[in-house]
Order: sequence, then structure tokens, then C-alpha cells
Amino acid sequence: MQNGQFENTLIAYHPGVTTMWLSGIRQFFLNTRWTPLKNLALARLFIGIVVLVGLGTAVFLLYRLFGTWISAASGVFLVVNPLLLAHTRRVHTDALATTFILMTVLLLLLYCVNSTEKQSWRRSCYLIFSGVAFGFACLSKSYSLILLPWVPICLWILRDHNTPWREFLYYTFVTAVFFLSWSLLTVFSFWPIFWNPLSLLLTACLLGTTLLSHRAVHGSKNSFRYIVSTTLILSVCAGYTVKTIWIVLDRVGWAVTTAHNLEHFFLGKIVADPGWLFYPVALSLKGTPFVLPIALGAILFLWKYKKHPNFSEHFKIAVAIGVVIILFMAFLSVTSKKFSRYLLPVFPMLDLLAGIGTFYTVGWIGSHIKKQHHRKIVHVVCVTLVLLLTVIPVFALHPYYGTYYNLCWKVTDITKVFTVGGDGSGLDIAAKYLNQKPNARQLKVQVSALGTGFFQHYFLGTTYQFPLKFVKNPPPPPLIDYQVVYIRDSQIGWIPQTGTRNGELEAVITINGIECVWIYRVQQEEN
Repeated sequence: MQNGQFENTLIAYHPGVTTMWLSGIRQFFLNTRWTPLKNLALARLFIGIVVLVGLGTAVFLLYRLFGTWISAASGVFLVVNPLLLAHTRRVHTDALATTFILMTVLLLLLYCVNSTEKQSWRRSCYLIFSGVAFGFACLSKSYSLILLPWVPICLWILRDHNTPWREFLYYTFVTAVFFLSWSLLTVFSFWPIFWNPLSLLLTACLLGTTLLSHRAVHGSKNSFRYIVSTTLILSVCAGYTVKTIWIVLDRVGWAVTTAHNLEHFFLGKIVADPGWLFYPVALSLKGTPFVLPIALGAILFLWKYKKHPNFSEHFKIAVAIGVVIILFMAFLSVTSKKFSRYLLPVFPMLDLLAGIGTFYTVGWIGSHIKKQHHRKIVHVVCVTLVLLLTVIPVFALHPYYGTYYNLCWKVTDITKVFTVGGDGSGLDIAAKYLNQKPNARQLKVQVSALGTGFFQHYFLGTTYQFPLKFVKNPPPPPLIDYQVVYIRDSQIGWIPQTGTRNGELEAVITINGIECVWIYRVQQEEN
């Protein structure tokens, strides 16, 4: 960006544009002659601020949808989501994409449920900002495109049953055109690869026709020609976008059908593609204990009372949120490249359902208590118990939220069925342990391949990497004082847990009951 090389902002697999802007903005305003850790900390700060604002906005939108108590309960589940907290602490794409996906869903839900004429201006804002949020989501990560088929499904679920089908189809088409128009305008505006005269002309045409058709539709005029014009311009812009970023779409297709060269340890086996069971297991492992059962309870409770006037709208909203979960689970499960972090957008959706379920569950329990005073006490006790058992185990792991696992699982069982690690948790502790040695700066340490990038930033001495598995002619082993083995490498068979140099086990780094890092002292005579 500083050198004006806008074409180099085209990155395969996922655009990462929002991450680029937020993590790189410090280069324009701040001194960059800092250590890599300081630069990463500043980059993470800007990402954390945006995620925090996004979650705060989401809670406000939930208040608009459900009122005080459901929004408060959902907000608590959102802010203590361990997987989201873990990825907010990384300079990466998943936390940002998840935040914008969440805002897209909530804004479109508000657009669908606020259908009165008095709220037409506010409704238009909901649709516009939903499209903008979806644009930012797509700029963050390519899997946000999974949300596209959800838009017409949401409109159908929350439709007015008295509306004729022809009118509903026209309404759906117009809404989709406006939604996609604002999404594309966002992409053109914030992705520097589109900063050229042709893209500027297309952006101006699309903006003009969108505003004119939007005004005509809400002004009750003959809007057909405006809608046709916007659709044609939108089609041209979409075709131009696909042609320009084809490398991203092509690599996405490759990623869908090709497993990653980094294997998984899953159900006791080392596999490249862990199969369709991977994401259901990840969902049960990485979530807090109350979220999934309470979310399912919310769907079942609202299903039972779906025809009741006080529950029907909440039921439709819950179903629409549930469809988001199903779409992501289904689309991600059929791909060959799988990581638990890809499932991150599902967890906030479960948090929303858990907030609804908490409200109705507490209300149902209170309905069986006759005295109002006792009912209030039971409400407070139930809510406090759920919140404490959710919040305390998560924040007790600060800052290693990535090591959180559902309390319903035994810690000793997790390492036997699922890949542990990936975020480097514990490697900084290992480096600090070795930094306390009297001759720390003279020490030479060999670290397993997937842990080297994390360890070396903290260690004062010299760091060597174990040869990668797929390197045909690895270099000869260096003279070292210590070997550090990371659990991620050990689980997938890249290196034995005991190391490769007959070292003596000196220390084990344990987080949340899981042994994450082993430190072996290598005898000098064996060097």
C-alpha cells in the first residue's frame, strides 16, 4: 500500500483485505522500528478494537430484535466465547470475518421483522448496512460467501404469509439486488485492486442506479426500469469482479477439493481430511458447556409454541439463525481442507440461540413457582449459576483461550481424539523458562517445526527448526543444548514426543491440564 502496489493486495484463498487495513494502519501513523512482537501487538490492538465495536453493535441490534434480557444473555455468551477470544488475539482473518457475518445476519433480520411503513427509512438503513457488512465479510475471508444462499431463505422464513407469491418473489429479487449492490460497492471501495479508472466508473454507475431504484421503490413510483438498470449494472460489476479476482476463486475451488499438507490427529488417527465428523466434534469440544444444549432447547421450546402470537416471531428468527449454522456446517464439511477455526462463524450464532434459550428456560422454571418473591430468587440463582460456570473457566485461562475445551469432556480424552494446539500456546512460556538460564543468550535450541515461528520471537538465544516432514534432503542436525517439542507436531507424527536426540526431560509446560510443550536437555557429549 505504501509503495502503491495495489495489485499485490490480491491474495489467494481469502482476500484478507480488512486484516491488511487494520493490521497495517500503524505503518502510516506510528513508528514501525519496533520488535516483531511489538508490531504484532499493535496490529492485534486495531483488530481487537474493531471486533469489540462489532460485538457491541451486535448486542445493540439484539436489543432491537429481542429486548433487554435476551440481548444481555446473548451478549454475555458472545463476549466469553473462548474460540472467538482466542482468534481475536491473532493477526488473522477469522475473527474479523465472523464479526462482519454476525452483523450481516442481525441487520438483515431487523430488516425482515421491521416491515411497517413508519419504519421504511430505518428499514432501508438495515438493508444497506447489512449489504455493507457482508461486503466487509467477503473482504475478510472467502467462506463468507456461504451466507449468500441464506439471504433468500431468510426472506422466505420471515415473509408475510398474506403476501401473494408473485409479489413476494419480486420483493425478494429487489431486496437481493439492493443487498448485493451495497456489498459490491463496499468491495470496490476498500479493495485497492479495484482502484483504477474502469472500476471507478463502474462504482459510480452502480451507486447511481442503486440510489435511483431505491428511491423509486420506496416512493411508490414505477420502479421497474430502475430495477432493470441496477440489475444490468450489477451483473456487469459482478462479472468484472469475478474476472479480476479469479485467482482467489480458483484457489478457493482448489482448497475445497484438496486437503492441507498439514495433517490432523482425529479419532486416534493421523489423516489429511478428517471427514464429515470433524466439525460436529469441534463444535462440541470448543464450545462452552451450556451453549449447545440451551440453543437446542430454545429451538424445541419455540417450535412447541410456534403458533402462539407471543412466540411466533422469535421462532422464525431462531429458525433463520439455525439455517446459518446448518449452511456453514454443511458447506465446510464437504471441503477437504478443514480447520476448527473455519467453524468460528457458527459459534456466535449458537450464542444468539443460547441467549434466547436462557430467557425462555428461566421463564419456564419460574412459571412453576407460585410466589413472586421466590420466583425472582430462582431467576437470579439460575442465571448466576449459568454465567459463573460459563465465564470463570474461560477467563481462568487468560491469555491462552485457544486451550479451552468443553468442561463436559475429560481433558485426558481430548488429546486422544482431536488435534490440540495450533495457536502456539505454551511456547512463549517455554522460551521464558529457558531465558532464565544463566547463559540463555548462548543457548542453542531446536524447536519442532510448527512451534518454531512462535518460540523464536520470545527466546533470547539461537533457535533452530526441525526439518519439515515433506523436505526430501534435510540439513544435518545442528549442535544444540535443548530440544523443544510442541504437541501439535507430536500428535501428527512429525516428531516423537521424546524428541530425536535422546535428551533428558527437564520441564513440561501444562495449560488447562494438557501437556503442550516438552523441554529436553541434550547432553553435550551427544552433540
